[in-house]
Amino acid sequence: MDSQLISFIYGLQTENPKQAVELWILGVKNRSGAVQYAVFSPSLQKRTQKQFEEKGWVTGQSSPWVGNVHFVKVNKISDSKVRYTIAYDLLTSYANFGRGYKVITVEKNPDPNRTNWFITIIKTTYFPNEAITPAETVAK
Repeated sequence: MDSQLISFIYGLQTENPKQAVELWILGVKNRSGAVQYAVFSPSLQKRTQKQFEEKGWVTGQSSPWVGNVHFVKVNKISDSKVRYTIAYDLLTSYANFGRGYKVITVEKNPDPNRTNWFITIIKTTYFPNEAITPAETVAK
């Protein structure tokens, strides 16, 4: 990984778990794999880096896109682990395809010298026509 990418990732480290999810959502909306990747745990980064690189760090598709995102549920598992359920609409310029859901697990960096939070798991409920990012696991 080059120094510019490392600097970018450190610059986007989040101070709380919700901020990590919000930043990931921004990356999804803007189709920025680099922003999504920046808020992943090191193990999730390792697992997805090749897929992001192969796609030129662009994710998603022009239509339908993710919109009207809101937090449905927050489940505090521990002081260092939180699970969020988000809902969103899949939209096009001519129709709303319906509502999708994701469950995103965020954990505090275990390094005692770091205070950032990162995403460790993203589970998505299967939704026809939805573009899936490299880190998501789809359940039917």
